[in-house]
Amino acid sequence: MANSTVDMMPGGLESDEESSPFETSVIIPNSVLNALLIPICIAGNVLVLAAVPKNPSLHTPSTILLSSLAVSDLFVGFPVLPVNIAIALITLSRNSSYSRLSQARIFLNIQLCCVSLETMTAISMDRYLALRYHMRYPNSMTSKRAMYVAATFWCKNVILSLLSIWKKNTILLVAVVFVALCLFISSITYNAIYRIVRHHQHQIHTQQQAVQSMNAEQNLKIQGKKRALNTFIYYICMLLCYFPAAVSAIIWVNYKEHWNIRWYFTDTITCMNSAINPFLYFWRNREVREAVLKLVRKRLCKTDEVVHM
Repeated sequence: MANSTVDMMPGGLESDEESSPFETSVIIPNSVLNALLIPICIAGNVLVLAAVPKNPSLHTPSTILLSSLAVSDLFVGFPVLPVNIAIALITLSRNSSYSRLSQARIFLNIQLCCVSLETMTAISMDRYLALRYHMRYPNSMTSKRAMYVAATFWCKNVILSLLSIWKKNTILLVAVVFVALCLFISSITYNAIYRIVRHHQHQIHTQQQAVQSMNAEQNLKIQGKKRALNTFIYYICMLLCYFPAAVSAIIWVNYKEHWNIRWYFTDTITCMNSAINPFLYFWRNREVREAVLKLVRKRLCKTDEVVHM
């Protein structure tokens, strides 16, 4: 099949034709964007993985899930993004290696991107449980259970990825179902988190109303709205990055005649989430941010000492 002159590329492109200007205008910018994401994705997630083990205070169920997310996001930076670039260039050259790399791409995307999405969903549920059942949370969500959850995601997606070698279209649809399920659960969870945060802010406002000035009360309201809004940022990024890829997969499996090479960008957008995630957690998680900054300062001090010797 790989050596056939009618080996079809995504979107109905035949391997024996020359690359069109339309293909080039889509593939080249997409490849450049993939290349730019590689160092960002690797650097951010390496910092998280380097900082967490050295700080005992971060050895919690939440950071175990965060570390699992960082591992999957790191592997998106390498090898998923380089494979995407290689496939794009092979598509332009009509090289017969396309079929093998395409299968590798599907395997890696199902394994790593699905692990990332499912782990982000688990993190949202973990955050909800910590807020909603803060008294029972330490006993109900332990580090061991968080490790079991992370291991389940990895094992399940290894099986799906291996099955995609024989039943590509079926497994792609199964992956889309998991993506839709994760987005649905995250929608419910983040809506619940938003309500809890607003309720807590309302209680604080009520308790302090009698002793605060009008300006201080107004500032408290603004802060409450900002905190509630911030809980949605993870969800918004997740939705914007994964929903287009799910649509692309559905079109590719069921309506191949409507699929065209522009949909390559949806895979890049999905991978973009792996580059964004570590910076979101730097911004929102003070302990992780302080651990990373401490690590960076330590490395810089060692570098300065070597330079001055």
